[in-house]
Amino acid sequence: MLREPLSREQVIGSIERNGDGSVPLALHKWWGEGLEEKYGRALAEAARDIPEDICDAWYTPPGYDTSPVANPEYRYGYRDYTGAERHSIGESAVLLPDWEELDRFLDHFPDPNEPGNFAPVAAKFAQSGNRYRLGCWWRLYHEAFWSIRGMENLMLDYYDNMDGLRVLGERLLAFYKVIVDRFRQAGCDGILTSDDLGHQQGPMMSPAVFHELYFPLYKAFIDHVHDRGMHVFLHSCGDNSLLMEDLIAAGLDVFHPVQKGAMDTAETAARFGGRISFLAGVDVQHTLPEATPNEVREEIRRMKATFRRDGGGLLLAMGNGIMPDSPLENIRAALEEMCQ
Repeated sequence: MLREPLSREQVIGSIERNGDGSVPLALHKWWGEGLEEKYGRALAEAARDIPEDICDAWYTPPGYDTSPVANPEYRYGYRDYTGAERHSIGESAVLLPDWEELDRFLDHFPDPNEPGNFAPVAAKFAQSGNRYRLGCWWRLYHEAFWSIRGMENLMLDYYDNMDGLRVLGERLLAFYKVIVDRFRQAGCDGILTSDDLGHQQGPMMSPAVFHELYFPLYKAFIDHVHDRGMHVFLHSCGDNSLLMEDLIAAGLDVFHPVQKGAMDTAETAARFGGRISFLAGVDVQHTLPEATPNEVREEIRRMKATFRRDGGGLLLAMGNGIMPDSPLENIRAALEEMCQ
């Protein structure tokens, strides 16, 4: 082990920016599709002595058009989607193509207390020791909406049916509150979820739409998590610069990844550092696949110099899943430098 894993208390200090200046690692062993198949045992060997400061545990969320468990109704979909319109996220079906069926959709909403859906969490936390415990799932509001309505429909809904989206958002919020409570009962210290709010040059919706629709939902969700003594981590790809003030006002604790090439890292750190902490992500789009190992190390040193504040404020991760065109020596160099 290159160093001992940080304690729960050290990670909390880094998140709250009142600690010893440690830089915790999380989502740093994020193997993208095809990476393990390419490198096999060599990948595990390259990462074997890299510490894991945060114990992340993922509950089994409902499916969309099909259920992931034996109960076929543990899903957001409410009918047979054979032949349904498909969209980009995993080629998922458009679950609610017609707002006139909203009541039927809501009547079929999945049960957050589905038997066994927290079994993976209990198994993971049984081995966590005195590490920070992070409860995780993907897709909060915007991503859930586009999974339900399809992206094209959602873009129109922002102007044609905000009321319907609010109703969906409130139902999702009620579901998430139960999931948050169950994570807290399992001993969680924080919640990680996602909403890819940005594309490469700005947010996917206007800041006015975000403030009107999403800000109240985010604040209610984050308040619920904070009331239970936990932090909130948000993963959001793309350029989120125009949304950061609202995310901070809603109470977000940790933002991931500050995507290089989409967000200006120096400006982001200067404007928002000290008011929010960053799970800063190493660039997997260009740096890891294209740079030399020394350039990878230099990039991570720059990230530390840019985002670190007195008392903390910086955690390190990969920006997303590491793609198989990334040389193994670059992956190892990144993991080693993150530990320094």
